[in-house]
Amino acid sequence: MTKVWSVTNRFGNSGYISKMILTAPYIRKHLPTIREDHLIDDIVQNGVLQSFPSGQTVLTDQQHIDYIPLISRGGLKVVRHTEDHNNLFLYFLRPGETCAMTLTSCLKRETSKVRAKTITETEIVLLPVERVYYYTRHFAGWNAFTLESFRLKFDSILTAFEGMAFAPLEERTAAYLRDIAIISGSEKLTITHEALAEDLGASRVGMSRILKRLEEAGALRLGRGEITLFSPLLKLK
Repeated sequence: MTKVWSVTNRFGNSGYISKMILTAPYIRKHLPTIREDHLIDDIVQNGVLQSFPSGQTVLTDQQHIDYIPLISRGGLKVVRHTEDHNNLFLYFLRPGETCAMTLTSCLKRETSKVRAKTITETEIVLLPVERVYYYTRHFAGWNAFTLESFRLKFDSILTAFEGMAFAPLEERTAAYLRDIAIISGSEKLTITHEALAEDLGASRVGMSRILKRLEEAGALRLGRGEITLFSPLLKLK
């Protein structure tokens, strides 16, 4: 039976979603680190699989959390909205991962502290929070999965803060654009100078200068509301 969950039900703003069927083979293919058969069966029974378009906000801050997301295809960016009304980029969510910040808020029974937005068409398995509480008590494999998620995202947050403190803005911009291209599977990115500046903690003028220098170096081409990456940028480590 097709399972449908409304985007307006405390995980994000209203928008287009498509109905999808969640099966055990799908989980084994797209969430390979979840291996326990009984756990997979329970996720199929209680989870909801949905597809979200690129650019869809699926979680906002101060929002009550009813579901925990497991990313099966595509990807999202997760940002923290600061008290001085700026966005602080934390990390990307890739296939096979879950959101550590959302898990933390769920386990502490708090509202969301972050915002999440798709950066390409994305499929997400949504787990009711009451099943997540159950999994933590009954499945060692689930605990291993969540602990690894915490480790990966903690490392990502540390990297983001180290970058803001020590790495040149041009280097951080190049790495950010490369990651989006890898997740979306396309060298052509629909993104504005303003959005980049917000995520990377820069001024719009400063970001425009960085992008112009990268364009002059042959790393990318700027267009109206889009950026096309070339090989030199994509090969940066």
